[in-house]
Amino acid sequence: MQNKRTLIMISLLLLLSTGAVVTWAQTGGGYDLTWHTLDSGGGLSSGGDYSINSTIGQPDAGTLSGGEYSLQGGFWHANCVPPAVVNPTIALSNNDVELSWLPVNQADSYNIYRDTVPYFVAAAVYQNSTTSPWLDPGAVGNPALNYFYLMRSVSCGESGNSQRSGEFDFALVPGS
Repeated sequence: MQNKRTLIMISLLLLLSTGAVVTWAQTGGGYDLTWHTLDSGGGLSSGGDYSINSTIGQPDAGTLSGGEYSLQGGFWHANCVPPAVVNPTIALSNNDVELSWLPVNQADSYNIYRDTVPYFVAAAVYQNSTTSPWLDPGAVGNPALNYFYLMRSVSCGESGNSQRSGEFDFALVPGS
């Protein structure tokens, strides 16, 4: 009987301590985020070991902070995709390809795509640039290898494609 009573007391004590640990994990350590809401259909943001899915809505606007962490509320701008680059130019600069373009309002940078096929599907960014002109060193001079380019302006999203440009090398055969 004494063993049964001791076993019940130990089980009860373990059960209560487990509940305390679960409660501490949710709100302890000076952090209590259970009363904040995440509104709208935003996206995934992550950094280090942490991620948050959605966007904080206006009811929570302002900075929420504790310890080393802070969270700022508000809404994303409705249209943050910049316009496409218009009329980029391509020129020869020694053995380099030089792409130039006029700055695009709302663009923070420009993704440059390169391939050996004229009408390629832009998948992997070849290089990102914040300035014009941009050089592709050593891209000219091999008749067996021709490059084609397109650009997209970038802000919180990526624009549509610019017009395509390309360089075409060919060998001159004497006497023909």
